[in-house]
Amino acid sequence: MRFSGEGSRVPLKVALFSYRGNPFCGGQGVYLQNLSRALAERGHQVHIFSGPPYPGPMPWATTHLLPNENFIVRPARHFPLRTIIQPLSLLEYALARAGANPEMMTQSFRLYGLLRRLHAREKFDVVHDNQSLGYGLLLIQRLGIPVVATIHHPLAIDRQEDLRQMEGLLRKARRAIYYPPLMQALVARKLQAVITGSDFVGSLIEEHYRLGPGRAERIYHGVDCAFFRPIPEIEKVPGRLIFVGSTEDRKKGVRYLLEALASLAAAVHLVIVDGRRYPGRVYARDLIAKLGLGERVSWRERISNEELVQEYNRAEAAVVPSLFEGFGLPALEAMACGLPVVATSAGALPEVTGPDGVAALLVPPADPEALARAIRRLLSSPSLRRQLGGQARRRAEQNFSWAKAAAATEAVYVQVRRDWRAPY
Repeated sequence: MRFSGEGSRVPLKVALFSYRGNPFCGGQGVYLQNLSRALAERGHQVHIFSGPPYPGPMPWATTHLLPNENFIVRPARHFPLRTIIQPLSLLEYALARAGANPEMMTQSFRLYGLLRRLHAREKFDVVHDNQSLGYGLLLIQRLGIPVVATIHHPLAIDRQEDLRQMEGLLRKARRAIYYPPLMQALVARKLQAVITGSDFVGSLIEEHYRLGPGRAERIYHGVDCAFFRPIPEIEKVPGRLIFVGSTEDRKKGVRYLLEALASLAAAVHLVIVDGRRYPGRVYARDLIAKLGLGERVSWRERISNEELVQEYNRAEAAVVPSLFEGFGLPALEAMACGLPVVATSAGALPEVTGPDGVAALLVPPADPEALARAIRRLLSSPSLRRQLGGQARRRAEQNFSWAKAAAATEAVYVQVRRDWRAPY
């Protein structure tokens, strides 16, 4: 780790950017919300710049909303011509029609345009990018502002897993050009600092993006253990499992969880909490129908954090069947609620849960039989559930907090400002 110095003795003005900002859009939205609040609690002035889906109210920060017409899922006929012929919108439209995802690049350009106008007045000390790694960040450095980026995982992993599980040559060809890993690698190498949430991903992005050993600063994400907590008065539902995450994201391994569920007793049932809204979402629903699980799977969509805590407390176990995880926030949230976890050993999950038998039963990824055995073992042993649940809660309390993450991130900001030399 390159940044191990003290934090800032004076408040910093931080521009925190996320091309998608709502917690329902995934881990990057959760990261944006919690890190910004923890930085504000340390006395810093936080400005949030976000594209849609936009974050909810965040009174601890000043929020700037960046437009995005979302041409990826909405046809051009929904927009007036004057919207489409705007330069960035036209670029977005052309790339989206070709099958690419342009929003990381175009939103970074929109951020540059807005900061170019605001910086003379606001005098930002640092820009912190949340996973976009768009070309606009390099222009922002020309304004004289150092840029730090958090990388949750390399996009090449998304593309690899999508291609492995997709069928049809045309669908695979379109998916191959959907992600922009080359842009992200080029931009990452030119930024002042890179942060990641685990040792596993730190090593991975140093290799994928050719950053060099030790270039990525490892800072674990946190969890609010006062909020995500055991609630003894909520009664457990026998045989209930909970999965929290995107069912359209092939990396999350929902296919293997459903295959495991099909081999378990009929009394075992699954609650899926998926906050994203996908036009034509079919992947998990088709699998459920194919496996005849319609009566054993229920969905909760766009629930509040309070409702999520209640769902964790009603379940007997959380299942995290991922094929890859850059960190594993749902596993950590479940642990903070005192819920035992069945997880794969993929990616950074063992860094979160600890070794097999500490807070979770760990199984190999993409192995529905091993997943089913671990679930069966856990559901058949109340004493094991109590043991793992108690250890899970203690591990979450002792090792993961947003206050720690903010303090370590602040140290990166301070060192970057000390070392800052405009690169152009």
